[in-house]
Amino acid sequence: MRITMIKTIHVSLVLILILFMIGCKKQRQPNIILIMADDLGYGGIGCYGNEMIKTPNLDKLASNGLRFTDFHSNGAVCSPTRAALLTGQYQQRSGMEGVIYVKGDTRKIGLDTKSTTITEVLKENGYRTGIFGKWHLGYDKKYNPVFHGFDEFTGYLSGNIDYHTYYDNAGIYDWYQNLDTIPDKGYVTDLITKYSIRFIEKNKNEPFFLYIAHEAPHVPFQGREDPGYRYPDQDFSYFGPVEDRNRAYREMIEIMDEGIGEIIQTVQDLGLSENTLVLFISDNGGLQGYGNNGILRGSKTTLFEGGHRVPGIASWPGKIDRGVSGDLALSIDLFPTILAVCDIKKPEGLLLDGTDLSPLLFNGEELKTRNVFWRYRGSLSMRKGSMKLLTTSEDTMLYDLSMDIREENNLAVDSLDLLNFMLEELYNWNIDMNRYPQKTR
Repeated sequence: MRITMIKTIHVSLVLILILFMIGCKKQRQPNIILIMADDLGYGGIGCYGNEMIKTPNLDKLASNGLRFTDFHSNGAVCSPTRAALLTGQYQQRSGMEGVIYVKGDTRKIGLDTKSTTITEVLKENGYRTGIFGKWHLGYDKKYNPVFHGFDEFTGYLSGNIDYHTYYDNAGIYDWYQNLDTIPDKGYVTDLITKYSIRFIEKNKNEPFFLYIAHEAPHVPFQGREDPGYRYPDQDFSYFGPVEDRNRAYREMIEIMDEGIGEIIQTVQDLGLSENTLVLFISDNGGLQGYGNNGILRGSKTTLFEGGHRVPGIASWPGKIDRGVSGDLALSIDLFPTILAVCDIKKPEGLLLDGTDLSPLLFNGEELKTRNVFWRYRGSLSMRKGSMKLLTTSEDTMLYDLSMDIREENNLAVDSLDLLNFMLEELYNWNIDMNRYPQKTR
């Protein structure tokens, strides 16, 4: 009788210990889904005031999460922002200040594999990593995403391709799976959605980082039913043959939104919502004449607000409270933020220029005032709080964006002390960046 009781107690203690160990087992690291639109201006979608284009899925993502009103791309064009995003550093440090063009000498260069990317750090810490869509950080195989920490890549290397034939602006076929081109069929935006969903389903039982780099709404102007027009050894225009460009542009964004809805639905159906952070941004402002930058001055390629103030959304049910944030945030902030979210230490000796946004995302804490900088084609800009300094070959401008979001009232003459202080800070940053040779301009 006594032996039986001892055995029972022993079994009970073992069960209790097992249950205790299960309860103490570290929760699985969160999934990260980062979605980047291409050339989507600040006023490009419904939740940022666009009533002409229907984006119910992005609007829902914003209403269920945190919508930024002062989020910025690090570049006013494609390649620089993508380099800054992946490295957490100003793009000048990796020599990626300008665009990698499909024609000419820049086709030979790319993001050096000596640069540490967020995907490499995540992969080293047990994450599955995938990119689907636009790369634009090097055409040569040595610059391929698989050599920058991505387990899977399906998409294109250049700045834009025909949405149906997959030829780039030089008439070169540009649709890859890892290191090799592959035949495929379908509208590019739909393919990006398809491969993204497939990646989620395949990796549902382990932490993953999914980078969805959409082509939309970058030119050429093509909807699902518009014809393909780029082919080798044929002349073609940059914008494409579609006459009603406004209709095509609207459709391009709405199809992207539709695909994002399918991806979010997949996350929900697989029971992953409560462990998945979803981020949505754009790589720069909208194209002049077509993109919607709201009331902002300037457009893509400029350092006025319309060139780099873009939509920014962070959503994580149960973790991030619904709301709107006016805090200043940039593409380079996502590297340190993702490390914090995933509870991964920054690699020793790695310099990150970005700021961890997690205190803002999860605790509602205001970010500390900091200096941030932009440089492109001879123009330089700096933000310190709401004050913005912008220098070009023609003028020096100082704006208080808290009262002058349109950048109409130049305060440079009336605020000489502040102007000189900011000019000195901008000068010192520029000297620092000049230590890094630029591969692109």
